Amino acid sequence: MREFLLIIRGSGTQTMSPEDIQSMLGKFRDWVEELGPKYLTGQKLEPAGAIVREDQTVVTDGPFLEPKEIVAGFMLIRAANLAAATEIAKRAPQIPWYRIEVRPLVTPLMHPID
Repeated sequence: MREFLLIIRGSGTQTMSPEDIQSMLGKFRDWVEELGPKYLTGQKLEPAGAIVREDQTVVTDGPFLEPKEIVAGFMLIRAANLAAATEIAKRAPQIPWYRIEVRPLVTPLMHPID
């Protein structure tokens, strides 16, 4: 099994009604339960943060990109390969409102320092 980062992009909740948000959250909980140990973690991101470029740090209240490209959150999952991870992402309840980018994590080249 490999680990994959699912990057959730878009401004979905900005256009969703409170009822749609609650419905999606309920479906998300069911989806995570269905994934079981394949789901490692995930989190919505706050709009504020910092962007670091060369010798500059810019603190911003966001968005960091165009509104259609906001990174709204992430999920970390386990899957056999990219095709399997993509199939998992296709079933994510956020799909009607967001795009999900599926990226495999590189296996560390070194062992962690104890």
